[in-house]
Amino acid sequence: MTAVRVRGRRDGRRAALWALLGGLALAGCGDGARAAPDAGEDGSIASPLATEPPEPLGVDAGTPSDGGIVGIPADSSGRLILPDGGPPPPEPLQPDEALRAEAPGPRDQAGVTIEATFRWRDVPGPHKGTEVASEAIKEALRLTELTTRVHLTDSGRMRLEITSRALPLPGGTELRARSDRWGHLLLWPNSTDYRVVPAGALRTLLAERRIDVTPLAAGQAKAGGEGKRLGVAVRKVELTAPLGTLHLELGKVVEIGEGGPLLCRAFVEMVGVDPKSAVCQAGEVALFASWTWQEGGGISWEATSMNRRTDLIAGDFVMPPAGARYAPSGLPIAPGGILLSREELAALRTAPLAATAPPDPTAPGEGFIAANQTDVLLYVLIDGIPVALVPPLGERYVIGTTRGRYGVQWRTFLGEKLYPPSEVNMPARFTIGVPADAGVADGGK
Repeated sequence: MTAVRVRGRRDGRRAALWALLGGLALAGCGDGARAAPDAGEDGSIASPLATEPPEPLGVDAGTPSDGGIVGIPADSSGRLILPDGGPPPPEPLQPDEALRAEAPGPRDQAGVTIEATFRWRDVPGPHKGTEVASEAIKEALRLTELTTRVHLTDSGRMRLEITSRALPLPGGTELRARSDRWGHLLLWPNSTDYRVVPAGALRTLLAERRIDVTPLAAGQAKAGGEGKRLGVAVRKVELTAPLGTLHLELGKVVEIGEGGPLLCRAFVEMVGVDPKSAVCQAGEVALFASWTWQEGGGISWEATSMNRRTDLIAGDFVMPPAGARYAPSGLPIAPGGILLSREELAALRTAPLAATAPPDPTAPGEGFIAANQTDVLLYVLIDGIPVALVPPLGERYVIGTTRGRYGVQWRTFLGEKLYPPSEVNMPARFTIGVPADAGVADGGK
């Protein structure tokens, strides 16, 4: 039989009570010759059947001399008080396995919706001249804005929609995430297919349209003061990692709950920081982010509006959605990689802007051919407007530009590679990445 020992607190009344109860118990067992044991100096009673030192059953309500916790905490009725360990840590999404279907959550209707735009740096402006249609250029810039829409639920779900025709992933593509998983789910437009994007692969997905996991570091964070954005008080944080520096503005929003950290986790992952970073806190949401790369250049993301919601559709956050097929490889394809129509390009000029060089004998009959001889995905900008995405070692044939002069620039989406602008006479064929000894300089001829 296990020995039982009960500690008393202050006086002998408790000891006497236990002695009486012990005596009655022994009498009920028919062993009348066995005497009740004496109370100890601390008021405790040892069982007469004990053969080894007894184990404590409760904790003295007094404060331990060493300031720590002694024994197992219990309430006044003797029930054990177990500490709340919180939810289990997130588990990584496995890229080589299809996910089980899940039902919508009852709490996935409250949260916020954020409209936001990626913004490039050092974008050249259009040529000057009466032939340049300024209103058409403004419209083309509006059509090619790098816009996104983000839905975040209080329960810990994120749905990021691509709403731009000019991002590396086509319009209608989605990224979904949940607080109990590391990584993201990439959904094709109309949710026809899905693919797992493991933690560490978000940067290459957005920058190069490929899923390649890169090492993640802890990063070093430091406070950057306070401010306001969209009427919300924000705290500013600077996070430094081997890839570069991320500046965040995080706003306290009650409705954001566990969903806020998901957007923050995506942003810190893009700079090569482990999404476990303590920078990302529940109840806060990123309203501004700016990346500056170690090799130069950068990009920013800015929230332009935020609406608190109670009418989100829970089924829009499930991972995966019903009917979506698991894709072990491949990515959604942007149709043609051409970002403006022939008519939209033609509207940029009211008349040809006089050429400053002889016609290019390798040029097509109209428009231009942009050839990318580098190993990264590149944009072609005409007069500061993104008009085409050119894959590595690939080319695009674009029609619609009027004959005459235009400014041309090549750049990557995240801005880590930014080539100086050059002047090109249309029609033209221009190439980036050709060695200098081949007779053609970067930026075209």
